[in-house]
Amino acid sequence: MNEITLPADITDAFDHLMLVGLASILEDDAESERVCRLRWCDTRVAALSTSDDLDIASVASVVGQHVRRWAQSTWLESEGDYTAKDGERQSNFHATLSPRLSGIQEPDGWRRLQHDRQAAIDVLQTVGDQRYVGALGEPSYWSGRKGDKSLQSDYGASRWEMVTRNKGQEFVGGRLLPLAQRVAQWSDQRIMDGLTGRTLTDEVSNNPSQSRTGTGLHRPMATDNARAWCALLGVAAFPHTVNTSAQYRDTTAGLTQMSKQRRFAILPVFDRPWTLAKYRSVVRSEALLRFGVALVSAGALRGNASRQGIAPSQGVDWLKEKGVISCVLFNQYMSDNQSAPERWLERGKLYALDAESGS
Repeated sequence: MNEITLPADITDAFDHLMLVGLASILEDDAESERVCRLRWCDTRVAALSTSDDLDIASVASVVGQHVRRWAQSTWLESEGDYTAKDGERQSNFHATLSPRLSGIQEPDGWRRLQHDRQAAIDVLQTVGDQRYVGALGEPSYWSGRKGDKSLQSDYGASRWEMVTRNKGQEFVGGRLLPLAQRVAQWSDQRIMDGLTGRTLTDEVSNNPSQSRTGTGLHRPMATDNARAWCALLGVAAFPHTVNTSAQYRDTTAGLTQMSKQRRFAILPVFDRPWTLAKYRSVVRSEALLRFGVALVSAGALRGNASRQGIAPSQGVDWLKEKGVISCVLFNQYMSDNQSAPERWLERGKLYALDAESGS
């Protein structure tokens, strides 16, 4: 089976999601029954193979078809005025499928949002489209604290969606749609050059050196738009729980928060080819979460933990059986802006599953 090698930094969460998103796009091709496999070759290179032996030019063509289909879709452009009071209109439009929307207070606004969301979801075209929208989550009309009238609308959204909530910013209308519209204009050659690292083109950012194109998957920096499209689609592999009685924000596969504001992501590393189905089963597993919690509890986010002393019962044995050789732990940075904190995943640290290998 032909393998395509791609530049990827194992300590960059963006590159992990880029690889998974690329494979998700390739498997969602309606004209094939393609199966993709991924593996890490080393800390700077990953490999992709497909059951139909695509070459990199064909891979870029499929990505181009995917982004052009999304850019022309009705669901990506769907929007509405959901924050106005009953009987009023303020022309304050927000993307219907954004998982976090602020300012919805009135029952009529929630009814309009639910009506529009259902209509948008009904016209999604593929299983991959549905998996992605489901993984993003939705604004929560059910979450809040007992005895407190304030609504915690972010509690229904994926933690991977990290757009800073200032000046009404939201994910679908502010990040996903402009990215789709831009990359849809690219040639397949230009997409291929971006995927392979030959070029780095960040057209959606006015200031590439401080670009937010990566949307929290790494620190602000210039980010190729074709790779970013794949990375943002990679969220589809990380479902989140929705508890309609929750008084707290639920955990998302791979990214969670412990007590005392310890926010982290943990992602598996494997050197043998994995299918997407296997990847999804591992990243949503209790074993991976337990291993991450054990590392964080041992001080990993403070930089003073090692694999030594973490018991096999804390997820290690199961992960090793699945072919995980290491895990990368990422601390989530959060700025001190109380009204609209900015979040991103810092460079990760690699922890081997074998205690003898160290960290």
